Amino acid sequence: MSLDVPSITDFQTYLQRFAFQRKRIGYLYGKFVPTEDAMADDTDETPPPMKCLVEAIYEPPQEFDAEAAEGFVLLDDDREDTVAQIAELLGLTRVGWILGHEPREMGFQLASSEIIMAAEYQLEAADGVHETPFVTIAVSPKADGTVTVEAFQVSLQCMAMAAEEALEVGENPKECVVSESFTAIQEGKESKTVENNFFLVVVPIVQHTSEMFVAEFPKLNRLDERVPSHDELKRQLSKSGTAGWTFVDRLADFNLLIYLSGFLDMNADLPKICASIVDRS
Repeated sequence: MSLDVPSITDFQTYLQRFAFQRKRIGYLYGKFVPTEDAMADDTDETPPPMKCLVEAIYEPPQEFDAEAAEGFVLLDDDREDTVAQIAELLGLTRVGWILGHEPREMGFQLASSEIIMAAEYQLEAADGVHETPFVTIAVSPKADGTVTVEAFQVSLQCMAMAAEEALEVGENPKECVVSESFTAIQEGKESKTVENNFFLVVVPIVQHTSEMFVAEFPKLNRLDERVPSHDELKRQLSKSGTAGWTFVDRLADFNLLIYLSGFLDMNADLPKICASIVDRS
């Protein structure tokens, strides 16, 4: 997968403001594109393997909750349909989700609640238990203070078990509990739990800087010093005509467009703006 550097840097910087002690998620928007190997081999008639190209991050309304199994609670999002509509107008789709979490010991990558959540998202993206490029990204600090960004998928077996509600969150976050209605066999023996790492597949990450979008507008749904506002809108658009920026370049910010949707017509105005961003007219 390929991750837009400005987007991930902004997300990481916000997590550092509270020393990664509050879990936070975001939705990754971009495209599923053929892998380099698939593009090099145009003789195979089977569908080419795909990867995620992440162009933007949207953070839905949420609250930190240490008592919740996930460590946070997702709130009702009045913008949910609008975000999906703007993404479609831009030729984007939800290609993954990103999670920022507290420091963890070596070898402990995703908690059981996160494994189940990842499986549910993959099921939704694939419309069932099927292969999908949809990814889970985890951002967290190491003991030496450096920040790691890792990408994962859960296995088809995990997706199938989640679809049947066979996996549950237990007291040990390092393992998923098998529901009493199901039986899991590991190494020929019945098991009531499954280690999380058994379900995980590591996805390699490369980086890029989006050629279409910027990620400078204040993010929505944050408790931050900078908040989306008309002053911030003016500040961003005023840079057009400087340093090679055009007006359309400055408009091409996913979170800025979502902010604009609160003031402009989603049926008349936003389609024209998004079309201009896509074809740079």
